[in-house]
Amino acid sequence: MNEYDFNEKEDATINSKDTVESKCPSCGGYLVYSPENESLLCSYCGTKVALDMTPSKVVENDFTEMSEHPELCSRTETLVAEVACGQCGAHTTFPENTTSYSCAFCGTPIVLKEAATRRSWKPEYILPFKIGKTVCKNLFRKWASSLWFAPYGFSKNLMEQERIKGIYLPYWTYDADTVTDYSGERGVSRQVSRTSNGKTTVHTVTDWYPVSGRVKHGFDDVFVPASDSLPPDISSVLKNWDKKNYVAYKDQFVRGFLTELYKKDFKECFPSAKKEMEVYIKSLVCSQIGGNQQRISQMSTSYYDLKFKHILLPVWLSAYRYKEKAYIFAINGRTGQVTGQRPWSAVKIALLVVSILLILLLVFYFGEG
Repeated sequence: MNEYDFNEKEDATINSKDTVESKCPSCGGYLVYSPENESLLCSYCGTKVALDMTPSKVVENDFTEMSEHPELCSRTETLVAEVACGQCGAHTTFPENTTSYSCAFCGTPIVLKEAATRRSWKPEYILPFKIGKTVCKNLFRKWASSLWFAPYGFSKNLMEQERIKGIYLPYWTYDADTVTDYSGERGVSRQVSRTSNGKTTVHTVTDWYPVSGRVKHGFDDVFVPASDSLPPDISSVLKNWDKKNYVAYKDQFVRGFLTELYKKDFKECFPSAKKEMEVYIKSLVCSQIGGNQQRISQMSTSYYDLKFKHILLPVWLSAYRYKEKAYIFAINGRTGQVTGQRPWSAVKIALLVVSILLILLLVFYFGEG
């Protein structure tokens, strides 16, 4: 039976407390989280168990305090069972009620005996899945059928595999107030006319003026992946997260789904957040300098009231292989945003180029005639 391929009982909704058993209160079957219903759903009789989806008041962690006093981190830690993929190195939880499964990131088979226990920072907030598996399958098929320049037979083979897994990815988010002092030059362009041998030409000349100033900006929730399992070209696209709808983490939200465990802690990920902040700060500095062009000779940023938190974000993944190379297809589990990797057919591209050249030759030939 597929994750959500079952009939639902409309009259079997049960209110839940903070802690809900994993077994159905009606038949004893296994409960999984259903994105379509935003509740737990019995995979056998369709009984619903309601969950509290109210957005939480977010409480951030103090970066400096946690960095200087690592013993404080122990209060947020919990024991988790994890498996590491021998092919790509991804660390994930092991699905309940299973003895083996394939890695969501590369498709490599994984067995229960490879599981181990480790202490891990417990996620504080989560954005539960809103897009269900049926919708994802349709999006996947639509994407696969649109790959015009994929190798022959690739799209058909891809849709036949259709191995889509729902997985929560670990992220750290960072808040900071910043003050940036800068110096540089403002370039102001003007037009200059020159006449030579009776012919007048117009040239653009830029005059440069020294500038200096200060830019202040507050950052809220700069997202940084806590692992490198997703390729940059995939993770960089998955950014449209509705951060106002965080709910407090509960184990119920991850039932029936995989959860990737972080590889890098909040200190290791901060340089990436800082780099993203600096790119935005530079754009603010250029905007404040004004003019037609800008030169920045010096830029110094101070960070204040630095905060962070650990969250889980929902993504549907399909990992597949073509000619020994791994590719990933991903869907934002909140918005349905699609992104994916695909191979290209050199033969199809060459045929297109030849066809275009033939059309141009025919147009030229008959045009001349």
